[in-house]
Amino acid sequence: MLPRRLSTPQLIVFGFLALMVLGTGLLKLPVSTEHSISWIDAMFVSVSAGSVTGLSTVDFPTTFTTFGAVVVMVLVQLGGLGIMTVTTMAVLFAGQRLGFRNLIAVRESIESVDSPRNTLRLLLQIARITFAVELLAAVALSVAFIRRGMGFGEGIFQGVFHAVMGFCNAGLVNLEAGSFIPYAGNWLVVGTLSLAIILGGLGFPVLVDLYHYRKDRRLTVHSRLVLITSAVLLLVGVASVAAMEWSNTGTLGGQPLSTRLAMSVFQGVTARTAGFYTVSYPEMRDPTLVVQTLLMFVGTAPTSTGGGIKVTTLALVVLIVVAQIRGQDRITLFWRTLPQSLVARALSVLALASLLVLLSTLALMVSDGLALLPALFEVTSAFGTVGLSLDVTPNLSTFGKILVSVVMFLGRVGPITFVVALAARQRTLHYKYPEEEIAIG
Repeated sequence: MLPRRLSTPQLIVFGFLALMVLGTGLLKLPVSTEHSISWIDAMFVSVSAGSVTGLSTVDFPTTFTTFGAVVVMVLVQLGGLGIMTVTTMAVLFAGQRLGFRNLIAVRESIESVDSPRNTLRLLLQIARITFAVELLAAVALSVAFIRRGMGFGEGIFQGVFHAVMGFCNAGLVNLEAGSFIPYAGNWLVVGTLSLAIILGGLGFPVLVDLYHYRKDRRLTVHSRLVLITSAVLLLVGVASVAAMEWSNTGTLGGQPLSTRLAMSVFQGVTARTAGFYTVSYPEMRDPTLVVQTLLMFVGTAPTSTGGGIKVTTLALVVLIVVAQIRGQDRITLFWRTLPQSLVARALSVLALASLLVLLSTLALMVSDGLALLPALFEVTSAFGTVGLSLDVTPNLSTFGKILVSVVMFLGRVGPITFVVALAARQRTLHYKYPEEEIAIG
């Protein structure tokens, strides 16, 4: 199944590249669009879909045909589940056997701590959970759309499309309005999408852990950390939108109480990864946008359908700071000691991600003449594979489109995975130099 000389990070990088190249070709077909689009726009939308971001340089509902929308939906589904996961499922459904090396590669791609043999069972559970959530969300959304006056067939298609977008945390919208603003006070739509987004953002290991919780009555350290950190960030997102936008007549102000609450919840949920919106982002106040930018930078959990530095990275960095303040020489969590290799990895992810976002923001400011906040918001949205924009995306220059596409791609595969894929194979050093300290801080 797998080329012998490629490492797991290389397979992930090349797999996503192949998916996005294929998507570009399919979206450039005449049957995919109502009118011809450029290769650069086809590439941008393909990368956006494959990386489950949701940014678009074209008006999605008026540009793509039903066939084109299906292509995008498939790209999002494949990108959300992950290349290794989808490939393995296809091999299994075809009745083929997987070698031990292939099982190890798949286990590494989903960051599972199970044995290679248990990886197959985990993949089947991932498939069941994914399609169960998407099916339930599709039914609820279809009912809501049909109630709003859509035809039966159109309502079902839009329900399925946006259920996939929701669970896979992709912010592409195929509705005539181009957003969910007309559904701002519709709790069935807002609640369904919010729940699908949250579940997709928890990560497959956590979902499987929750699935078995009924029987085992215990959760792993990873799952507990993800759930607690995600809950805190969710509360921060909802509270910040409500507090800062409550009196803003361009967003929440003037709306009924129920609608204000629904909008606050929805934007608090979608800010970290999904990119749907029920408010006009250009009308938001700057402090709200800053908080939203920080939430986008953090993103979701590892092996989820979202991007960002991941909630576990943020939590680990906080734990490192707390340990330093307390004078502790190790990181402990839930009566467990975390290995030092995790500390180095968390700090590396934070450093690489910060460098990528800052340099890309500077490049976008120079190339497209953008102010700091719009450029930073756009780049962070791309890195976090979110899909929110301050109406910048459609007006990007060719260089800007390529730059944002690269950031979306890196945000999906992860900066560490990309760097490791480019680097030489890991070597074990058989010698050790004497230690010497340097001044820090």
